[in-house]
Amino acid sequence: MKRAQQSLWKSTLLVFFLISFFVGFFLPGQARVVREMKQTYQNQDPKDLIRVIKDLQQRKQNLSVEVTDVSQKVAQYLRSSDDTAAQVRQLEHETTVLMQRTGAVPLTGPGIRVTIREQSSGASPSMLADEDLLLLLNDLWASGAEVISLNGIRLTDSSSVYRAGLNVRVDGQVTQMPLVVEAIGDTENMFKGLQIPGGVLDLLNLRRIGAIVQNVNLLRISN
Repeated sequence: MKRAQQSLWKSTLLVFFLISFFVGFFLPGQARVVREMKQTYQNQDPKDLIRVIKDLQQRKQNLSVEVTDVSQKVAQYLRSSDDTAAQVRQLEHETTVLMQRTGAVPLTGPGIRVTIREQSSGASPSMLADEDLLLLLNDLWASGAEVISLNGIRLTDSSSVYRAGLNVRVDGQVTQMPLVVEAIGDTENMFKGLQIPGGVLDLLNLRRIGAIVQNVNLLRISN
């Protein structure tokens, strides 16, 4: 009995340490993203800038609430004299979900793949704009994406993504067109979210930017 209690105590302390780590990791990242977005969108429409910043702030608030909730559960479990193995397993599950959302562990499941190509031929070649890319990613998050990658680079709620000349910068890494966006989550909802009339796919078509959407039975997105 004593050994079992010690095991539960160690498991709980480990979970508490992981949550403390992710709180410290995530919140400063959000402030960094807002600063980078402001620098990136100096020449963009103020309405687009306000929409992007409000979206990022809302994501920060939502995830901060989740982290606080789990932290409170840790404190409650530590104070409780009748901790059970079931409670610890539930806490570990919730911590795993947070780790997936912050990109700390790989995730496998069904999803969709969006391939984006610019038109380089003709007198006026097309070019993917920052707001086009952000609209696509935001639509995927809003439609139920659990995790998203861009050309193999995993994104989190605190990721910064923007054009840098002909390239695309993702959290300090540089990648090039064409772009392959993969998202794991509710495949049906994500597909419907992208197909909304007047949505991101229609916008890309007007800009002569090719976008091919595919359902994929099994995707793996690493950290």
